[in-house]
Amino acid sequence: MKQYLYLLGFAFLLSGIYTSCKPDTLTALHDNEVIAQDKYVKNHTLTKFKDVSGIFFKDSIKGTGDTIKSGYKVMLYFKITLLDGTVCFTTQDAAGRNYEEFPFYVDVSNTTVNLQYVQQIAGLHHGMKKMQVGGTAFMVIPSELAFKAVDTNVGYLIIPRFSTLLATVYVKKAYSPAQQLAQQQQ
Repeated sequence: MKQYLYLLGFAFLLSGIYTSCKPDTLTALHDNEVIAQDKYVKNHTLTKFKDVSGIFFKDSIKGTGDTIKSGYKVMLYFKITLLDGTVCFTTQDAAGRNYEEFPFYVDVSNTTVNLQYVQQIAGLHHGMKKMQVGGTAFMVIPSELAFKAVDTNVGYLIIPRFSTLLATVYVKKAYSPAQQLAQQQQ
């Protein structure tokens, strides 16, 4: 009986050593994301477009209107995908046409606004403040500025943990906080 207990204890000790030597799953997922993101950025020559916030931001068409600031309500069209091209969020129909603008509130946080998944992407807030009305931009948003280590279930789509997002955004209109207030008072 003692030998059986010693053998069981030894097996338990070995399993503890084995599992403690394995790389952390979350760390491995994050490392894989960084490798895939770096490869994408290099293959698409976006290295020089890295912003201090951590996103890669490239103006496709420079806008001519107001510069977007915190507190602005921005009406935009967008397409957000994973690195593999899987569409996560979009204002486009199956033929690639945009019909209705999406209201995006820059750096505004309240219960109603935060119910929308797109509103929760911090990297999008950083990128929007680099844009002007009428402009189109492309952004590479690392998971640290998107959904991090959380599996995000959006109806039919699950955005895996540590997913870098690719966003193409067109700012159609923007309303300053003062303009929003004036609209509410009418």
